[in-house]
Amino acid sequence: MKQSLYIIFLFLFSITISGQETTTTSPEDANAKYFEVPRETLYFHLNKSTYLLGEEIWFKGYAYDRKNQLPSEVTTNFNVELFDHKGNEVFSGLYLGYQGSTQGNIKIDSTWASGDYYVRTSTNWMNNFIEDDSYTQKIRIVNQSIQKSKTEEKVQYDFQLLPEGGHIVYDTDNTVGFKLINNRGYGVPFDKGTVIDDQGQAITTFKSNQFGIGKFSFAPQQGKQYTATLQLSNQQEIIASFPKIQNKGIAISINNLFEDKVIVELNTNAITLNEHKDAIYYLLVHQNDASKKIAINLSADQTKKIVPIKREELFDGMNTITLFQENTPVLERLLFNPYDKTNTDVRITHLNSINDSLILNVAVPKKEKVQYDISVSVLPEETKSYEHQDNIHSGMLLNPYVQGFIENPKYYFTNTNRRKAYDLDLLLITQGWSRYKWNTIFNQQPKVLYDFNNGLTIKGKLQNTRDKDITQVYLYPTNKNTSRFIDLDDTNAFTIKNYYVEKNEPIRVSAIKSNGKLIKTGLYLQTQEDRFKKSFTASNQLPDYVNTGITTEIKVPEYFYDDAELLDEVVITGKVKKEKNEKITNFLPGKSKTVTERDALLSTNIADFIARQGGFRVNINTLAQTVTIISNARTSISASQSPAVFLDNTPILDFSILLSIRTADIENVYIDNSGFGGGIRGGSGIIRMYSRKTPFKNDELSSVNAKFSEYNAKNGFQSIKEFYNPAYTSFATPFFRDYGTIHWQPYVNLNESGTGTFKIPDTETKNIKLFIEGMGSDGSLISKVQVLELN
Repeated sequence: MKQSLYIIFLFLFSITISGQETTTTSPEDANAKYFEVPRETLYFHLNKSTYLLGEEIWFKGYAYDRKNQLPSEVTTNFNVELFDHKGNEVFSGLYLGYQGSTQGNIKIDSTWASGDYYVRTSTNWMNNFIEDDSYTQKIRIVNQSIQKSKTEEKVQYDFQLLPEGGHIVYDTDNTVGFKLINNRGYGVPFDKGTVIDDQGQAITTFKSNQFGIGKFSFAPQQGKQYTATLQLSNQQEIIASFPKIQNKGIAISINNLFEDKVIVELNTNAITLNEHKDAIYYLLVHQNDASKKIAINLSADQTKKIVPIKREELFDGMNTITLFQENTPVLERLLFNPYDKTNTDVRITHLNSINDSLILNVAVPKKEKVQYDISVSVLPEETKSYEHQDNIHSGMLLNPYVQGFIENPKYYFTNTNRRKAYDLDLLLITQGWSRYKWNTIFNQQPKVLYDFNNGLTIKGKLQNTRDKDITQVYLYPTNKNTSRFIDLDDTNAFTIKNYYVEKNEPIRVSAIKSNGKLIKTGLYLQTQEDRFKKSFTASNQLPDYVNTGITTEIKVPEYFYDDAELLDEVVITGKVKKEKNEKITNFLPGKSKTVTERDALLSTNIADFIARQGGFRVNINTLAQTVTIISNARTSISASQSPAVFLDNTPILDFSILLSIRTADIENVYIDNSGFGGGIRGGSGIIRMYSRKTPFKNDELSSVNAKFSEYNAKNGFQSIKEFYNPAYTSFATPFFRDYGTIHWQPYVNLNESGTGTFKIPDTETKNIKLFIEGMGSDGSLISKVQVLELN
């Protein structure tokens, strides 16, 4: 039945293509205009694929500008959702991005049942396009235990014949792709297949690769019917009829295995040449908004046309090659040209050990003026908990261009060789036309209705006041926002855009009288995400026939976690933090500075105060509103030149925010250019600032004075937490080796030579496996899996 429906689909598809009206707009212009608006591609690196109750889902997200082939640095709002297998949303959060990446975590709720879940991420900008560019990753959650799915006793098969370019034509050479899948949607390999005509004669033979995919060539004769038959290893025979073979038309066959060029072969028959002798044909090679046109001259007696295309004339990465008759698309084929920005040379080594920790060294081959952003998941070598189908290469270079389900896409970009290049080409033959339809390209140009979201919108209105002497409000600084004075409109209302506030973070507002006095009034305040939500089923990329049932039974041992130890650890950590905040002057005496009223008068902002203390070179550009801080004495060649800077133990990545922090709002500053206590990120020094609890006398703008209205943001960004491991009872159990977590490193601070270090706990595991993903500032993509032997 499926095969019959598929044949009907191909027949209707060919009628649709051949019946398209010729447009007056050239395909080059239509394509350029359709992709004029840049599009984002997302990839999410999750630390595992199987999670246990008691763990958290840790992730790093990367955003890629396909048009410019660079990190997408415009978007700061990443929408992350988690759905169960029925499509019900169980979690939704907003995460802050910076320079093309984001990071965060999702705590696994005890009410979530065991089973498959889907993490989807998207941006507001993606809503401008018909095609769904959100990124979805499947994970599995184990709440105590998970059972195998009940499977059907009889396995069903679907054998599909997929002509290269979309057509099979009589009396000429054709290339036909094929794939055999089971009722779970996954490929089934076989070694013996035969094409048979209606007289029972074998025309050609074929076999598949490990994914049940392959191709064969044959020239069908007018008036004959053909079938394809194959035999499985269990001797079961499967027979499929061919799609409708056209009496006239053009077939395409592309050889993508030459090192310096690609050979495009166009085949037709005498009937086609006679009826279309004056037709104008050309190939359009295109990628995103760019395209190149190649004229095709078919003479009256030329049924075969060879068109060589040099590699340098193709685009790096995915190319779409479309044959046009005037302005009507006739054939289309996806083709991958080796991408010169893939990087697998990153290497991690064991540097040394300190107490119960191991220091690992990261080395990335450095390019001039290129900064790298990488994340690393560290698991036991025998782990069964990392079975992601994607890596950043397949996520960025393959998924955005194809339609339909791809089995194990990262295979084609891992340890690449000639065999895998050939398998990728087979995949693209069987994937058919690009996911971007020409009818849409010609007729439905994208309209920018949704902007790049940067922060939230704050809308407020003063209440319970008839005082006409109030024309402004003062908004106190938050973790990621400067303090500011805001004018009120005639209704005592105000709006602030691009405001970066964390969920449940307090927002404090004071009304200002004309004499400058701050007073407290009633306040109505809203935090708006300006977010358009889509249902999961509308964007789910998995086809209906893919049944991803549970194939492995998992049961968490009763004493896998040391719950008492975990509880004690939380309590102790809280006490330590409290002591640091209250007794910062006792923390490494001589390196802590208590801010005085004189300091606040001499330095209005904290950036100027830090500059006055020495130890660091602080460059302040008030016109450009930028701040750079350089260490005078780096302690490690692997360290960055800039120190780690914290406000109330929250890291500050953008130093320009220091210009907006009043020195009067800071009580203590700890400055150390040795890097002690800052971890790996503080290898070139550390600066810790702590907010003032006791205001200076007559300081009207101090946030300590109770002359403000306070509102806890109901909407906002999820707070960034430092990775922590569950308290395992033992690292030596087989279950830990299968499903335990050693470490998650969402960011590695690399110096100008491309090296850096990070620390992991010593679990006395003999060998560990590192899953590395990342992106360079030049758009280069990093992906590698490395096993590290620990001595």
